[in-house]
Amino acid sequence: MIIFEGDGMAKRAKLVSDIVELVPILQIFSTKIYRRVYESLLDRWMTHEELEREFGDGVEEALKILKHAGMLEVRWRMPLNPGGTPEKEYHVSYTHLSANFFASLKDLNKILEVIFLPDDELEEIVSKIIQEINVGRMSVPHISRSLQLDPLFIRAAAKRSLKLNIKGQLVELAKNEEI
Repeated sequence: MIIFEGDGMAKRAKLVSDIVELVPILQIFSTKIYRRVYESLLDRWMTHEELEREFGDGVEEALKILKHAGMLEVRWRMPLNPGGTPEKEYHVSYTHLSANFFASLKDLNKILEVIFLPDDELEEIVSKIIQEINVGRMSVPHISRSLQLDPLFIRAAAKRSLKLNIKGQLVELAKNEEI
């Protein structure tokens, strides 16, 4: 979706059709470093090295969260000098959010609970989910019954974790992909 602002500049909106998709988007705004990386990448294309020089530690995770949210664009920057190595550079083009889902306030509360869950508690839950996957239980309903946790909570925890991916009603181990 493209929105035209008063200044004539087109802005793009991230379409969200499932409440669980809000998890990584809200996670981007959960720390100062993540917010600053997002804001910088709205204005310009930057390499990993440029981001680290400007912001220090936490850039790698911010980029992974942006990618996990489906908000990160990547392209190659050609070197200035011949024989140099091309570098990946990153950009975020989403300035708006367009949400099209129906959810109870109870479900919204579960999503917020996962977003604000301390990292160590999330890691404990993710470890249990990974154990379930390793014994062949990959479906959200099976994992939910086994761990006695709400299915929405399982999906949200998997969406917040960079170790897991959600594919429909299945939870899979994330491949350690390059950003």
